[in-house]
Amino acid sequence: MGFIAVTLIFLQSTPDVFWAVTSGFSESPSTYIVALLSALGFFLVFLVSKGVPLSRIQGLWIVYLLYISIVEELAFRLFLPMVIEPSAGFLSAIAMSNFLFALLHYFTLRWKWKNCVFVFLGGIGLSRLLENSGDLALLVLVHFVATFLNTPSPPGTSTLTNGPE
Repeated sequence: MGFIAVTLIFLQSTPDVFWAVTSGFSESPSTYIVALLSALGFFLVFLVSKGVPLSRIQGLWIVYLLYISIVEELAFRLFLPMVIEPSAGFLSAIAMSNFLFALLHYFTLRWKWKNCVFVFLGGIGLSRLLENSGDLALLVLVHFVATFLNTPSPPGTSTLTNGPE
């Protein structure tokens, strides 16, 4: 996924669009840092309430979720639509990019098609949020929280406990 994002970055002739969608973050990083810390606090409360042991692996999983949120937003909401748009038009570029986003989840996560339809629709929603807000950092935060709620623990571990006896 990181490779796809980096490749798409290099296909761009100008970084102006990237700077435009990150201007909010660069002008007021403290707002985004507070939002990120709030999300991490929520994650902590969520995990503790579910009885999930807080471990190094769990912490690395959350870092991975942030990384994948950044990379997927760069690739599928920003750069891939920019590559497709000149030949297909704006709406088609958004649809194709989000279709590829959902398809990638189908193959990498071995999800059922039904889940991938929701990924596609979620991607469309994120594309709309980027179009309306022009704020990539906001998109990354929304994606990060949604991804955490979908997969709060690494594969092979359980987020559910037996509860109090």
